[in-house]
Amino acid sequence: MLETLPFSVLLILILLLAILLRPNTQRATKYIEPPLISSAVPMIGHLIAFAYYGLGYFPLQSTKTTQPVFSIKILFQKVYIITSPRLVSAVQRSYRTMSFDPLITRTARCVGGITGPGLQLIREKASQGQGLGHHTTATMRHTLMGEGLDQMNKKIIPCLQKSVQNLKDHRGGLDLLQWCRLTLTIATTEAVYGSLNPYRCVIAREAFWEIEKNLNALMMDIAPWLFARKAWMGREYLANAFMEYFKESGHLESSQMVYTRWKTQHDAGATLEDIARLEIVMGLGILSNTVPTCFWVIFDIFSRPDLLKELREQIQQTSLSVDCDGLHTVDMAAVQDNCPLLLASLQETLRVRSNSAQLRVVHRETVLDESWLITAGSVLVIPAALINKSESVWGPNANGFNPQRFMTEVPKKNKESAFLSFGLSPNMCAGRHLATGEIIALTVMLILQFDICPCEGTWKMPPMNVKALAASLSPPADQYSVTIKEREQFKGAKWNFVVAPGMGRQNLIVG
Repeated sequence: MLETLPFSVLLILILLLAILLRPNTQRATKYIEPPLISSAVPMIGHLIAFAYYGLGYFPLQSTKTTQPVFSIKILFQKVYIITSPRLVSAVQRSYRTMSFDPLITRTARCVGGITGPGLQLIREKASQGQGLGHHTTATMRHTLMGEGLDQMNKKIIPCLQKSVQNLKDHRGGLDLLQWCRLTLTIATTEAVYGSLNPYRCVIAREAFWEIEKNLNALMMDIAPWLFARKAWMGREYLANAFMEYFKESGHLESSQMVYTRWKTQHDAGATLEDIARLEIVMGLGILSNTVPTCFWVIFDIFSRPDLLKELREQIQQTSLSVDCDGLHTVDMAAVQDNCPLLLASLQETLRVRSNSAQLRVVHRETVLDESWLITAGSVLVIPAALINKSESVWGPNANGFNPQRFMTEVPKKNKESAFLSFGLSPNMCAGRHLATGEIIALTVMLILQFDICPCEGTWKMPPMNVKALAASLSPPADQYSVTIKEREQFKGAKWNFVVAPGMGRQNLIVG
């Protein structure tokens, strides 16, 4: 979900843009510029407060105005903050005058280590580059739907089944987050990269998660070999691993997505090394948000006995069959069609727990909703944590967890402008169907086969890991140990989970 930005990346980008961009001083007279909220400490006050509070700083500032958009200055950079779902739709309509693409370039350089002519190829055309970064993202989108998505789901399900099956032999406490991380890393990368998957190697997996943990230091790009040495070494290890992968033609036995990414870059003149380095960045898209989201979906369902019971009944009654040999088969297509509460629960987890933001760099003066003047050279931010809990759409209980709101309570057209966890069109998360299907499949396996409870007896909200700044849903700060016991009703049963072709796409609400 690269299209959603965690706090640390957002802060770094704003500081960089404050140095690189020159605000346009021209003003239109017939439109209103959003109110400027001043800081008690000129120039650096908002910066210090933003660094301390994170994205929670924007809701605090929004109480100082009744307007749907306001501005602050971080150093010399003007930053507009959208607080109204109505203006979210206006931002969507203004895609020609503002862009997400500078983030692609910055990430390719800082996380992938791409420099020189290779970076110029990737750089957005608005900054005199060749636009290969945007083109690569655009061409791979169709591979994450239809046949390409079906092929990956077909490989993911057996990997998930194997990990879940191994839980039956587990004794004692289990760190739920670490288990989700290992299970999803293996299953996802097997489906994406095929038989020569570099992430089969433990060192490669550890290298990626070291990069993910130190994303903020890498994005600063200040002597990373010194100030983020483990992450930098992990980056170089993965670059070499992916170079070997492409040299051995791993992409010819991979998913459609990997092959399309390789071909798009190869045909545009990218070197093998730069193609390999861009795959490091791909890891952020397929893993960084999927893992904590899965943890919180499991947490939110198993900590609510009534919800868990209802989901079990729905799945067992509509999607489970048992043959004469006692094989229990779950039809995931039937789950998708007949158990809407499960998808609604996942989306409610995303709505309530997302702490990411949408960012746009404004290239040309823009008027939103025929009222608000947004100046060229500025940065526009839409905090998901603010929009996702807008009472104007979700009601006075917007902070509470209630999956039913995704099924009946709110008209779909209103939800689409007030749910930003998958990004904002035209920069929506390309892998949203893959990630959603994977999380739902794993959750169904656990719901049916196991009882899960914390080792300390009751489900309690853990403290958040504020240093895990790459994820749009913050993981717990420490281990979250649980006990997992096979359900008596199905103890010793054999299981099979099937996904019908064409059923990979989920009925998701997207911005």
